[in-house]
Amino acid sequence: MAKLARWQPFATDLDRWFDEVDRAFDRMLARFFRDLRWDWDRGRQWLPPMEVAETADAYIVRLEVPGVRPEDIEVTLQDGVLTVRGKRERHDEQKGETYHLVERAYGEFVRSLELPGTVKEDAIEATYKDGILELRLPKSEESKPRRIAVKAA
Repeated sequence: MAKLARWQPFATDLDRWFDEVDRAFDRMLARFFRDLRWDWDRGRQWLPPMEVAETADAYIVRLEVPGVRPEDIEVTLQDGVLTVRGKRERHDEQKGETYHLVERAYGEFVRSLELPGTVKEDAIEATYKDGILELRLPKSEESKPRRIAVKAA
C-alpha cells in the first residue's frame, strides 16, 4: 500500500536553500581554517605577508619571505587552491647570548588561497628575488573576460 505524504510546495525549495547555506558555511570555514596550522614549537605560526593582483592575462601572487631559501619553498596547485609552504630556519643564534627582544619569526609557514578562476597550470612561473616570492599564474582562456556585443532588436 502506498503511503501518502502531505504536499508542501515550499519544503523542497526551503530544504535546498538551507542545504546551500550549510555548504557555503562549510566552504567558508574550510578556507579560514586551512591557514591555521599550529606551530607547537613557537606557540604561533609564521604567516608571511601576501598580496594577490590580477591583470587581464594573469593572477600575480607575491609573498614576503626574506631569509627563506628558494629550495625550502614548495608551491602546489590542486583543485583551484594555490598553496605555498616553506620554512625559515634560525641560523644566527650564538651560544651565550640572551635575547631581550625577538621580533623575527622562524619555522614553517603555509599560505593557501582559492584562485578566482582557472589557470594554465603548465605555464605557472615562480621567481624569488630580494626576499620576495612572485608567482605568475596565466589565466586560461575561459577565465579571461570577454566583451559581448549588444545588438539592437
